[in-house]
Amino acid sequence: MQAWFVRHQIFSDGISYLEIAHYYLAGNWKAALNSYWSPLYSWILAFGLFVLRPSSYWEASLLHVTNFGAYIACLAGFEQFLTGLLRIQNRLTEGRGLSEQTLRISGYCLFLIGTLSAIHIGHVSPDMVGTAIGLFLVATLLRIESGDTNTSTYIWFGLLLGLEYLARAAFALFVPFYLVTAAIALHGRSRRLATLKPILVSTAASIMIASPFVTALSISKGRFTLGDAGRLNYGWEVAGAARSTHWQGEPGDIGRPIHPTHKVFDHPAVYTFASPVPGTYPPWYEPSYWYAGISPHLKPGQQLYVLKRGLKGAVYLFVRSPVTVPAFLLIFFVGWRRWLSERGILAYWFLWLPSVAYIAVYAVVYLDPRYVAGSFLVIWMCLLASIPLNEAPLRKWANRTFQLLSLVVAAVFLASRLLSPALHTLNDLFHLRESEPNLNGMIAQRMREAGLRPGDRIGYIGEAINADWARLDGAKIVAEVPVRYDRQEYLLFRWVLMNRGEVKAFWHAPPRVKAQVFDVFRKEGVKFVMIDKIPEGADGAAGWQRVLPKGTLHQPSSGGQVDSFEGIAYMRFPSR
Repeated sequence: MQAWFVRHQIFSDGISYLEIAHYYLAGNWKAALNSYWSPLYSWILAFGLFVLRPSSYWEASLLHVTNFGAYIACLAGFEQFLTGLLRIQNRLTEGRGLSEQTLRISGYCLFLIGTLSAIHIGHVSPDMVGTAIGLFLVATLLRIESGDTNTSTYIWFGLLLGLEYLARAAFALFVPFYLVTAAIALHGRSRRLATLKPILVSTAASIMIASPFVTALSISKGRFTLGDAGRLNYGWEVAGAARSTHWQGEPGDIGRPIHPTHKVFDHPAVYTFASPVPGTYPPWYEPSYWYAGISPHLKPGQQLYVLKRGLKGAVYLFVRSPVTVPAFLLIFFVGWRRWLSERGILAYWFLWLPSVAYIAVYAVVYLDPRYVAGSFLVIWMCLLASIPLNEAPLRKWANRTFQLLSLVVAAVFLASRLLSPALHTLNDLFHLRESEPNLNGMIAQRMREAGLRPGDRIGYIGEAINADWARLDGAKIVAEVPVRYDRQEYLLFRWVLMNRGEVKAFWHAPPRVKAQVFDVFRKEGVKFVMIDKIPEGADGAAGWQRVLPKGTLHQPSSGGQVDSFEGIAYMRFPSR
């Protein structure tokens, strides 16, 4: 239901992944190799494009089909993990812990909340894919610790490590960590030093799966690199660089841009970026090109602030589950020492320690729930499995309590999150039609009717980064009055806040300034100038034409799509 409801939802990240997938499918490796966007998601999309061959209208839906497939893979990985966890719990507690029924009911309720809330199928990113691989990783770690292994187990473990890096470049830091964890777990189980050979097998497998991309990327960039996402995000979130696009060297102490976008005017800010970088919106297709030269360094005050916010957010996410507070109350009642013993939580160290470390690394830079949903799921399950319950009455009461709490929270969550998608989906199913068509597809069709052709250049006043309709028409955005992306401190997290100050400045500028902006666009070969929405009462609106006239039938209204283009308008420059 969620997947159908958001089938046409797409924004900046998904646009870049789809464009990279098209380049891979066309064999244009030079354009496809990208040091910011992790490759595995685009490879899966390229395979989907090849097999399904969707029309341009349905390409955004391919992102959601992929995420739905990744969600099914998450289910399979979680079942493997849960089966292994139950086996080790039974061995350690000898039946004197929470029952298998409780762990399954609570576990799958936690799974629903973690995947459909923290990640969400509507988010067009590789997070669901990475979570699925991560769950298979911890399931394999359980097999290694139990001793139920052969050579294929270690090959599979290494392949998963390589795939997780290809899905999330930040995981490169954790490949050695997981290998060492597996080695210690294996040695602790066998009490022999002959643990090096299987770990070498896993190492070789991970290198085999990751090295072709690393080699190709390093050759393409002229330097050894595992990817630049970590460096850029540290620059944005901690060091003070302009977030996402248009870095001009600020704040002045983290390097100088080698080839920045060209800033023509300060206020309203106008940037041009007709460059060798491919993509509909080049600044976000390959951010590492525009941020070449950035060299962020540690700023203790800002780093401590970001870390404090990240750790607070991590604690909040940990406590938010329906089992955390009851579990600690129960542990306090039965005794901390028993829980902290080698047959309690410490027995699961090889599962929760990598997860805690993974969360901590994101807390240092930027903690988003979708990045760490799988890690919290593992920690929650280890917490439940590790509670010792020797007394039968207490065990019976605890099982009933955890089951009831989990089911109630899951029911409330599903009712609040699925009601609108369910009604929307059932309505479409009953009438066998789409009640809301693809908004980007509608705009793309209208712009073709207005004369936009593949290869035409566009100037943008507003949110150009999310203009998937321009990709559908094969156009290229080469200049803009941009929307800024700031961080808003909200509760315990830092969310993106759209700052439209420059767009407002354009609309309230004197006619002379507007004419200068249009002259810049003309010099860049722009054929159409686009605006997200003409403000009420703004001067100089003459010459703008709405792409979707008011009252357009079936215009999306349910919230299942990014609706920032509902008032989009264009101005066409006369041909020279």
